[in-house]
Amino acid sequence: MAIGSHGGGGMRFCIIAACTVALLFATSPADAAKRVALVIGNNDYDNVPKLQKAVNDADAISKELAKLGFEVVTAQDVGRRAMSRALVELEGKIGAGDTALVYFAGHGFAVDGTNYLLPVDVPGAGPGEEGLVKDASFAATGLSDRLQEKGAGTVILILDACRDNPFALKGKRAIGMTRGLTRMDPAEGMFVLFSAGQGQSALDRLSETDANPNSVFTRTLLTEMKTQGQSMVQIAKKTQAKVRELAAKVDHVQVPAYYDQIVGDLYLSPDGASAAGNVNTLQEGAGESVLPKQGQKVAALTSAMAPLASFTRSNSGWMVNVSLPEAATQFGYRVGETGSFTDPGFIDALDQRTGARMPKTYFEMPPDQGKTTIYVTWRDKRGEQAEVFPINFDPTGALAGEQKSLLEQFWTSWIAFREFQGMKVYFTHLITYRCAIHEVRYGYDDGPTDKVFALPPCDPADPHGVPEKATIWMNVPPKTAAMSVKLTYVDGTQSEARKFNAPK
Repeated sequence: MAIGSHGGGGMRFCIIAACTVALLFATSPADAAKRVALVIGNNDYDNVPKLQKAVNDADAISKELAKLGFEVVTAQDVGRRAMSRALVELEGKIGAGDTALVYFAGHGFAVDGTNYLLPVDVPGAGPGEEGLVKDASFAATGLSDRLQEKGAGTVILILDACRDNPFALKGKRAIGMTRGLTRMDPAEGMFVLFSAGQGQSALDRLSETDANPNSVFTRTLLTEMKTQGQSMVQIAKKTQAKVRELAAKVDHVQVPAYYDQIVGDLYLSPDGASAAGNVNTLQEGAGESVLPKQGQKVAALTSAMAPLASFTRSNSGWMVNVSLPEAATQFGYRVGETGSFTDPGFIDALDQRTGARMPKTYFEMPPDQGKTTIYVTWRDKRGEQAEVFPINFDPTGALAGEQKSLLEQFWTSWIAFREFQGMKVYFTHLITYRCAIHEVRYGYDDGPTDKVFALPPCDPADPHGVPEKATIWMNVPPKTAAMSVKLTYVDGTQSEARKFNAPK
């Protein structure tokens, strides 16, 4: 993630929300609580219209906040994972009574009375698919709630996201509001400023020849932020009047709205704030290894995003194949609770989804590998790292599962007839995969499968080998036309009774 910017052709929207239990900056700089900020700018959307100025606006806000003495973490063109990590990064900096600020520039979306902030990897959606957007985005009210729960004495939320509905299709019904975001009813201690009124869209630029790098709202807001001594109400009122005047010049209606639930005066620009500031840039996926550090938090497994693993046993050891839920540009794994992650490298093939070489998502383990947990992670096509996912490995269950799958898939090979000094039937195939089988029953012609063929015990050290003294065949009664075979597996399930015709 990097310093972001704001923008796009068309319209957009912004909120400033501030929550405090006391007057902001009421004490002297020496006694004031720490001030931290997260600034996000998203332009490069995958499935909805791209924007032009979101990165510029977020960059300008970030620099101005730093001048006001905020420790600023910034993120640019980030998907849901990176946005979540950035928010967690901010939460980790918050102490009791601190001031926390979040600024978001990008696409916003209002549905069912809730405003959502869209990461760049939000999926496209149509009527009836609101859940896709909700699950892949961030509810604006949820952000302020999280920061308050961390103990911040003051929370400032700035959302510049009120453009036309990014999911609208010409001539078709769209999900959500046609344009802009819906109003927010802030709790006590919050201050909310929208870059446009409810249902209005905010201008990125006054015309195609407008060379200002920032949106109409943000350029105005920045000017007021630089004026020391103004309360948030004064900043809001002046921004409201100037934006309305600028928009009217191009016959557009845009009137920022604000909602003040602060008791007393709230100041963003205190006297004596450091002019140097402190900006920390999170560069997601830029030259970082995919391999997480020891102790990185393991993801909570979800069926939607969890990878799948299959295990194949040979005499040389175990082959582990991991199937990822999305396109990846890098893959890493670790066997067990300690040690470093390993990057197995790449195969000599390009993935058309990413335009890059495909990472190897398979690796080997020794034949005597015991029961353990395997941890895997990867980077998606945007370079954002997935969480660390655990995969349980039980060699006994893995061997039985693999062999059962092969037995069911290739059941026509279970037995084989051979005529040599009478008719004989061979059970070699079943012996080879005996580690998955609890019992083999068979019967002749249309009779019941009530006879048992005894298999040698499973040898985990040589699971596919046929013991030298094992009984692998038996004679078949004369005039036998067919045999039926039914397996009971070690997991307690049973196969169908398979019929095999004897040669005529």
